[in-house]
Amino acid sequence: MLEFKTQEVKLYSFVQFPMNASVQQPIVDLRTRQRARNISWIELFGAWGLIEATIWTSGETQHWLFWVAAAFVTLSTIAHRPSLDRLGMGVRGLVSSLWVMPAAALLAGLAVFAAWRFGTLHPLFGVLGEARHSFAYVVWAIFQQFLLQSYFFLRLEELLHSGKKALIASATIFCLAHIPNPVLMAVCLPAGLISCEIFRRDRNIYALGVAHAILGLTIAVAVPDNVQRHMRVGIGYYHYHESGHRVIGPSGEAKPETRTLSVCSKRIVRVDL
Repeated sequence: MLEFKTQEVKLYSFVQFPMNASVQQPIVDLRTRQRARNISWIELFGAWGLIEATIWTSGETQHWLFWVAAAFVTLSTIAHRPSLDRLGMGVRGLVSSLWVMPAAALLAGLAVFAAWRFGTLHPLFGVLGEARHSFAYVVWAIFQQFLLQSYFFLRLEELLHSGKKALIASATIFCLAHIPNPVLMAVCLPAGLISCEIFRRDRNIYALGVAHAILGLTIAVAVPDNVQRHMRVGIGYYHYHESGHRVIGPSGEAKPETRTLSVCSKRIVRVDL
């Protein structure tokens, strides 16, 4: 009788062992997926926090925070070993997204004509030549599209299980990153929605980056400096120094402007240029 019970126990243990293994595997997979989700949330909030810290500081602190943020985004992207196509940096979707560049150029042409007609058209601000300034801004615009689509949108799409929800969340983040500049915030929300929708369908950032650069440079030359404040965001918006420049009117002649030199929105001296 004792021997029979021992065999029964052995048989029970033999039958139960493979069942336990099959139950453990889904638990391990669930924990792995949850860990990956947690890492994605940490990356999102980490990148967002570093970006905000960068734009709301100045001087050496801002300089170092910029490179820390860039390193964080780069390393946390490489760590997942994504393909270039997944990041929107391959050839996939490039041809189908090229239409956004002539569309942006058309809008830019209309805006420049309106600025010329109303006397607000002016040269680019900065110490660099216009060609170097424009090329640098194209590179910066493509990097911004990488942040918006390849970094934030892709993670939010996985975390929220919805491309549409990720689209709205990413565009909102893009808009908030341009606080407190009202011109850029008003432009970046619809631009973020449209660009994220195009990326959702075509999965390529190059044409979007060039279109971003075209429209950004258009704002820089068409909207008066004292309105868009050299397109600064964060603390730089309040450290804006208005500099006089000449505008181009309908007659084609450069017209002098009367400007008020200001620091942190406080009037200091009136300068006739």
